[in-house]
Amino acid sequence: MLHYTLTPARQKKLQKLTLAYDRISHVAATLSRDQLSFVAAQSMISNIGASTRIENAVLTDIEVEWIDTTIKAEPHLEYANRERFIKDKLSKDKERSIEEVAGYRAAIQIVSSSAADFNPLSIATVKGLHREMLRYYSSAEYHAGDFKTVPNTVVETDSVTGRQRTVLKTADPGIATETAMADLVSWYNEEVDANAATIAVAVEFVFRFLAIHPFQDGNGRLSRLLFHAALMAPKESPFRQSAPLCAIDRAIERSRSTYYRVLQRCSGGVFNADPAAYEYAHFLDYMVDVLAESQKNFSHYCEKFDRFQGLSDTALRILECFRDAPEHLMTTGMLIERTSVPRRTVIYSLNSLVAAGFVQSLGSGAGRRYRLVF
Repeated sequence: MLHYTLTPARQKKLQKLTLAYDRISHVAATLSRDQLSFVAAQSMISNIGASTRIENAVLTDIEVEWIDTTIKAEPHLEYANRERFIKDKLSKDKERSIEEVAGYRAAIQIVSSSAADFNPLSIATVKGLHREMLRYYSSAEYHAGDFKTVPNTVVETDSVTGRQRTVLKTADPGIATETAMADLVSWYNEEVDANAATIAVAVEFVFRFLAIHPFQDGNGRLSRLLFHAALMAPKESPFRQSAPLCAIDRAIERSRSTYYRVLQRCSGGVFNADPAAYEYAHFLDYMVDVLAESQKNFSHYCEKFDRFQGLSDTALRILECFRDAPEHLMTTGMLIERTSVPRRTVIYSLNSLVAAGFVQSLGSGAGRRYRLVF
C-alpha cells in the first residue's frame, strides 16, 4: 500500500486527470498514422530536450530535433557511426550535451515502446536502463549500470550563474543503497497492478528513487524515465498510449525551481530508510499540476501538424533549409541562395512560416534574421 493517505479531494483530482489522459488515448486512436507519428516525435523530442536541460545540458529542442532526424535518416546505423558528424555540426563545447541527448533518446524509446517490460520491475531492468541512457557518454563507462560507490547529493544548479544548492542528502553507498532499492522494487511490484491510483504509485516510487539516488550520475534523468514507465506499466493503464504524446518533462523543466523546492520539502533534505517518513503529498500535488499542464502539449502538437499540412511546397523547402542548419540564423539572401527561389516568393513563404509559428523573425530591415522555432 501507499505510504501516505490520499484525501478525498486528491482522489478526485487523480480520477479527473486519469480520465483526461484516457480521453487523449481515444482521440489519438482516431488520428491518421502520419499525424500520430508527428505528435509522438514532437513529444519525444521535447521530453529529451527538457529532461537533459534540467540537468544543465545546453541543446535546444531545434538541435535535439536535428539530431533525431539525422539518426532516423539511416536507422540501420548506430549513433556511433554519425557521432563525429553531429558533434562537428553543433560545435565542440556541446559534446557532453550531445552524448546525453543521444543516450536519453535511446532510453526513452525503450520506455515508450516496451512499457510491459517494466512490470514486474527488477533491479537489473533499472540498471539496464541507466546503462542505455549513458551508453554514449564515455566518461561514464566505469559506473554506467552500477550503483554508486561514493556519496552523492541532489543538487540544484543555477543555469545562469552556475551556483549550486544542495537539495537532498541521499542514501549512503553500499548496503544502504542496495537495501533501499531492493525494498523499493519489491514494494512497486506489489502495487503496480493492485493499486488503481497509478499516478500516486508513480509519485511515491520516483520520490523514493530520488531520495536514494542509487547511481553516481544520471539519477534525475533516470527518475523521469521511470516516472513515464510507472505510469504506463500497469496492465490496464490509461496512460500507456497517452503519456508518450504529452511531453511531460517539458512541464517539469518550466517549473524547475518548484521541482527542487518540492523535493526538499518532502524529505526535509535527508534520505530516510523508513519510506513512511516522507511527506509525499507535496510531490503528488506538484506532479498532478505537471500532468494537467502536459495535456495541452498533445493539443498543441495536433494543431501544429495541421498547420504543417497547410504549408506550400516552397515554404516546406525553406523550412528544410532551417532544419539543415539548426545552429544558424538565416537571412532572406541566404535562403534565396540555398533554394534558387525568387526573392518575392521567399519573403511570402517566410511570412507564412512566421504566421504559422514555425519560424521567428528577429530584427528589422537589412539586419532581419530568422530562426527555426520548435
